Amino acid sequence: MNEIMHVRNLTKSYGKIKALDDVSFDMPEGVTALIGPNGSGKTTLINIILGLVKPDAGKITVLGFDPWRNGHLVRGLVSVLHEKPSFPKWFTGLEYLLYAADLYGVLNSRDRVYEVASWLNIASELNRRVGEYSAGMVQRLGLAQVLLNEPKLIILDEPTANLDPAGRIEVLNLIKALKKDKGISFILSSHVLPELARVCDFLVFLHYGRLLLASDMKSLLPVQPPIEYKIITNNNQLLFEMGVKAGLSMELHEDSVVLKNMDPDDLTKVLRLAENSGLTIRHVEPEESIIEAIYLSILREKENRRRTSIL
Repeated sequence: MNEIMHVRNLTKSYGKIKALDDVSFDMPEGVTALIGPNGSGKTTLINIILGLVKPDAGKITVLGFDPWRNGHLVRGLVSVLHEKPSFPKWFTGLEYLLYAADLYGVLNSRDRVYEVASWLNIASELNRRVGEYSAGMVQRLGLAQVLLNEPKLIILDEPTANLDPAGRIEVLNLIKALKKDKGISFILSSHVLPELARVCDFLVFLHYGRLLLASDMKSLLPVQPPIEYKIITNNNQLLFEMGVKAGLSMELHEDSVVLKNMDPDDLTKVLRLAENSGLTIRHVEPEESIIEAIYLSILREKENRRRTSIL
């Protein structure tokens, strides 16, 4: 697998605060999870990748270019979609994407808009006004925009924020499909950890400016366990019976149903079963995933080392 980013001893300070402190890693093609608590340096790293912020020390190359010296070249190859994208509600989806395509300088913009929209299954919705779109549709519109200029790398900041569980699975499935079918790499900066294990090939974990982990997911766990979802409805017994009949792996607990999510589409199937049967979904919560387990384990280890050094 080819590497698309090389980071060596990257350092950036804002006054007395070190946003990035001697960070080094190589990022391969594929889908990378960029995780860490607020203030860990994720946004600073993204801004440096885009050539918007100059590092104080160290080196970084993105797709072979120094983003500070050749920012225009990097930004021609890298697209970014920020958290909670917002678009003019009075535009139709088509009007907005044509406008964005013109800003990108896309040739044959109408053909390109419909090509990208067909990848995301929104071509039939382009004549509707953006103000009529659901949250999931708005996210798809944002993805369509960042795909218009044929990027090699797309950075998504909290790509599943404000989406319901079915919408989150839908967006993550789109990311998987775009990686597989179009060869596009992604950086996903997110706090929603459980689902990331389904789509990510590589993990970068920052903690208050320091790099705690940069690793291939397969080396962290050769076989990923299924994601489990705790689901509460107004009739858990009925949901359990329908799910088992549909061939899904489910457990009936006293106050909930637990779905053993073997396939990314399993949760979507359960939610559709509930909707078609008139059940009310009161609660859906993913259980701890491998990324979350790694995240918590590293933080515990770091805290233990700190306490030991104090003693």
